[in-house]
Amino acid sequence: MGEPPVITTSTKFDKCRGAIFGISMLLSAFFGCIYVLMPLAPLIFLHPRFYRRIVDRLVGFWLVMPSALMEYLFGVHLTITGDEIEHSRPAVIIMNHRTRLDWLYFWSVLFRINPWLLTSEKISLKGILKYVPGAGWAMGSNAYMFLERSFENDSKRIDHLIEYYANVGDNYQLLLFPEGTDKCPRATGRSKTFAEKKNIVHYDYVLHPRITGFVHIIQKMRKENYIDHLYDVTIAFNDSIVQSEVDLIKLGVTAQDVRFDIRKISIADLPTTDQELGLWLKNLWVEKEERLRKFYSQSSDTRQLDKLPNAKSFDLTPQNRIFQLLILFMWIILTIGWIYFFLTSNYRFWLALVTIGFYVGLQKIYHGSEMFISKIGLDEWRKRSDSNRQHPAAANVSNGNIKRD
Repeated sequence: MGEPPVITTSTKFDKCRGAIFGISMLLSAFFGCIYVLMPLAPLIFLHPRFYRRIVDRLVGFWLVMPSALMEYLFGVHLTITGDEIEHSRPAVIIMNHRTRLDWLYFWSVLFRINPWLLTSEKISLKGILKYVPGAGWAMGSNAYMFLERSFENDSKRIDHLIEYYANVGDNYQLLLFPEGTDKCPRATGRSKTFAEKKNIVHYDYVLHPRITGFVHIIQKMRKENYIDHLYDVTIAFNDSIVQSEVDLIKLGVTAQDVRFDIRKISIADLPTTDQELGLWLKNLWVEKEERLRKFYSQSSDTRQLDKLPNAKSFDLTPQNRIFQLLILFMWIILTIGWIYFFLTSNYRFWLALVTIGFYVGLQKIYHGSEMFISKIGLDEWRKRSDSNRQHPAAANVSNGNIKRD
């Protein structure tokens, strides 16, 4: 049977929905940066840890808005099985990357498992996304990991941000797509050419994973003693596929039936050498290809991702649905209020100019606000560490305050 069709056309009503979604995201993110994140900027210097904690929560709960709109505006239905992702433990989450909307669907998954996971998730993304006005600035403020697909440059960025995560005082779960890009026609063609060149099998449902970056991230997190588990997530689509966020906004349509299965793996069960770890990932992707082949070979009325015997199911509880709707309405009301205040304020252009100048300046000088914020945070931690070594009694008190769960 194979995968469901990729949607390329839609009705006028659908296009209106897409416009509503796109405008809502753009305005809420842009004005949120002006009226929420920008006023908090002094905390980057005054109290880096408090800044990190409050921005994690603000951005995390903003993520409820797009994920909720996907469900209530577009009617997305999710089926989630597998192991629970622990909010209190540092981890890496890996997933096959079928579309450029996978991370958007996954926010709804995290909300169902534990809403607080939205405040502790970090994502590895393409570097170009940091330049998106509003949303890109917010993701940078939230210390997402933007990569340029050049390991020589990315390795330094990876090391820097993992050190920051490990020493900021909270436990994060880093979402990583080992394939490096979504399975669009262009990427599929490149993967086929690569497979022919290397005389290896060409996959139908996944791309060949990129070993180097994955191995580097796992080994660096091990070195920092900042990883307890790896979560292997498989995503599949039952009814249709929408390839990108551009298609989502332009066409106003999305997949209606999305399936997820999550498998929790102790970091102690992963190989320790670089070569064996890379081979482990390759073998995992062979298994993932076969799981998806089995899924897509079944009838769309009955097919399911195979799951382990002790797998759980995660649904939206009545309490979390109320919580989700309250957060959605809160952001809608705030966005309307911000727009009104901006249009009626005598200082609106100065507010916008300062915010744009701040984020664009950090992108030019430090290659992203996430690099600047993490630099300040690491500098503060190193100063405290030096002080603790000089004053052991004070160190005992300090360590009691910052110890991770």
